[in-house]
Amino acid sequence: MSKRKVDEDSDIDVSSTDESDVENTPQDAEEEEIVDVDFDYFDLNPEVDFHATKTFLRQLLGDDATQFDISGLADLILTENSVGTTIKTEGQEGDPFALLSVIDATTNASKPSVKGLLDYFLEKTQKSTEFNMILRKLLDPKKTTKDNSKQLRVGLVISERMINMPVEVVPPMYKMLLQEMENAENAHEKYEFDYFLVLSKIYRMVDAEVESDEKQPQKKLKSKAEPGADLDYFHYEDIVLEANSRYHAHYEYTRKLQETDSRRVFTEYGIDPLLSLILLDKKGLEKSAVEMEEKFPPF
Repeated sequence: MSKRKVDEDSDIDVSSTDESDVENTPQDAEEEEIVDVDFDYFDLNPEVDFHATKTFLRQLLGDDATQFDISGLADLILTENSVGTTIKTEGQEGDPFALLSVIDATTNASKPSVKGLLDYFLEKTQKSTEFNMILRKLLDPKKTTKDNSKQLRVGLVISERMINMPVEVVPPMYKMLLQEMENAENAHEKYEFDYFLVLSKIYRMVDAEVESDEKQPQKKLKSKAEPGADLDYFHYEDIVLEANSRYHAHYEYTRKLQETDSRRVFTEYGIDPLLSLILLDKKGLEKSAVEMEEKFPPF
C-alpha cells in the first residue's frame, strides 16, 4: 500500500565522470542531465522486501552481522500486521531504498534471533555501567516498574537506508511509525512501548595509509594530514535522537573484516564504522519526530 509521495520534482545530479567530461565546455557543464526521481512510501511487503531487509540489517551490524540470525530478524520485521515503512521508486514490487520498523524486544526476547542481538547489546554496554544496568532491568522478563506493577516494554527500532538517500526522507517515516503504532489493531497490546532502543551506526575518521612515492611502492606511509579523530554520522537524524535520549553510546564492532584504508574513497582519511545504541522513552521519541521535521524539512 502506497502511503505518500515525497516530492515529484526531487532532482538527483547524475553527471558522468568518464574521460569525455574532461573535454566538456563550461556550457556543457551547465547542461548536465537532471533525472527526476519520485520517492514513494509503502507498507512493509513480506513477499518483496525480505532480501533487502536482510541487507539493511547487515549494514547496521557491520562486520559483526555474521554472528546473528539475520533471516530470523528479517522475518520478525516483516511479520503480518507489523508496522513500518519502506521507500521505493518503482512501486510496491520494487526494491526498498530505505526501511524503518520496530521489533517488540520484550515479547520476543526469548526468540533466538532477538536474544542473540539483545545479549550482544548487553555485552557491548558493559563499560557504560549505568546504560548497561537500565538495559538489563528493561530486558528482564520480570516486572520492572518501581512498584513491580508491570513489565516495561522495549521496542527495538530498525532504521537503515542506501547511503545516497537524503536525511530529509526520514522524518515522515518516524511520524508514520508513531501514528501506525497508535492506530494499529490491538495497539495497546502490541505497540504500547515505554522505551525505544535505536540500533544505528556512526563512523570515526582515522589516518589513511597511502602509498609512498619513492622507489618502494609496496611500503605504506601514514598520511601527513591531521588525523580526523572526530566522530560523524551515517544517519544525521541520530543527532536529534541522541539529544532526546536517556542514554546513548558508541562501541567498536567485535570483528574487523575490512581494513580501515580499504574504506577510503577520494579522501585522505579512512573510516572506522562504530555501533551506535540510543535509548529513548516514549516522549523522547515523539519529541524527536517533531524536531526532525523542523531540522530536516522536505525538499
